[in-house]
Amino acid sequence: MKYNYLILILFMFLAASLKAVGQQELSLSEAIQLGLERNYDINIEKKNVEIAENNNSWGQAGRYPTITLNLNQNNSLTDNVKTASPFQLQDQTISNSLNPSVNLDWTLFNGFKINMSKHRLEQLQAQSKGNAEIVIANAIQSIILGYYKAVLEKERLEEFQKQLHLSRDKYEYTKIKSDIGSAVSTDLLLEETNYLTDSTNFINQELNYRNAIRDLNVLLAEQDVDKTYVLTDELEVEIQTYEMADLMSKLNAQNVDLKKQYIAQRILDYDVAISRADKYPRLSFSAGYSHNRSRVDLSNATFPSSDGTSTPGPSDPLNAITDTYFGNFTLSFTLFNGGKINRAIENTLITEDIENIRTERLQNTLYRDLAKAHDEYEIRTRLYRISDRRMQATEKNLQISEEKFKNGTINSFDYRTVQNDNLTAAIQELQSLYNVIDSKVSLMRLTGGIIETYLSE
Repeated sequence: MKYNYLILILFMFLAASLKAVGQQELSLSEAIQLGLERNYDINIEKKNVEIAENNNSWGQAGRYPTITLNLNQNNSLTDNVKTASPFQLQDQTISNSLNPSVNLDWTLFNGFKINMSKHRLEQLQAQSKGNAEIVIANAIQSIILGYYKAVLEKERLEEFQKQLHLSRDKYEYTKIKSDIGSAVSTDLLLEETNYLTDSTNFINQELNYRNAIRDLNVLLAEQDVDKTYVLTDELEVEIQTYEMADLMSKLNAQNVDLKKQYIAQRILDYDVAISRADKYPRLSFSAGYSHNRSRVDLSNATFPSSDGTSTPGPSDPLNAITDTYFGNFTLSFTLFNGGKINRAIENTLITEDIENIRTERLQNTLYRDLAKAHDEYEIRTRLYRISDRRMQATEKNLQISEEKFKNGTINSFDYRTVQNDNLTAAIQELQSLYNVIDSKVSLMRLTGGIIETYLSE
């Protein structure tokens, strides 16, 4: 049974080696580029930006006139079976008319509402771009952490593989000693147990790595979630010192969530101005031209006369042409409408106050998040330095203990303890390094530098 298990482990090593051949190499910058190109939310926001750009025009704001072309064609047949007057037209009358017309309506002045509407459309476009920036920033943050999470699991797998190699070497070494009679069976069973334990840990970690790759594929909007890569970037970070005052200044100036909120405030300012414009008079101009052609067929009609006889209508139809031109100015001013205008202005002012409260709440939340992220970064940086020193110490201790174990100075139990300490230190160092990257990316996201940093590469 144990040999079958060992053969399974060897087969997994071989399969992993063959699978790595021909895999696509993927760097962090390439992952970000792919993710931004494919990300569903980003593509949706791009379309929203296009809509906002199309709407941001003077025509949408109402500066230009509206010109309409109309064409009416009427047909009627009137059959005067019985009339109230003996002198009224009798029998059938057929009428046809064709009336094309062109009308122009133009608002010349409406209390500067057109200008305010245009400025509001500009801010709506900026707000749409702000929404896209938020989605992009969130996507970049998720891709960075997803990529490094996969790297973390890959390097963890390598550490478990090192542990497995050591256990295998110890097992083979003890087996040889047992064969020549210099090791007891309990030592061999102990090393076999350690080997099988490390094999189990390696298999479980391989599953964690595959799941991390699947999560990365989802972030990259890759249809094949089981697609594998050769991740070329290592788990590393440049440790920097951040001053809280500088971070706060960057947050106020560059944070994408705060910038979007400021735009929302400006939009409400224009809403107030548009509501107040209803207090001003409105001047409009309308002009038009119509051409009317009519045709009346009286060939089947009769005209009664005073002597009681009837005269048939003309055999040829009667035609008429009429051209009409007009140009009118309209000045209107709302004197009273039940206070609707004042209520509308008051409501927009209240809405503006609500948005100001939301801005203060967002600022307060962001200040708290920045303080927490800064402290977390400082603490995690210190913990990483500690774990790095611990890792170096355990590696050196492992090297020394290996020689002592081979010389018989220490037993298998002590050497296994040193081996486990080294593995634990390596895993903790990798996790602490990932935690530093996580905190640094959070700081960049809060201070608005994540887009500039990773899109300029």
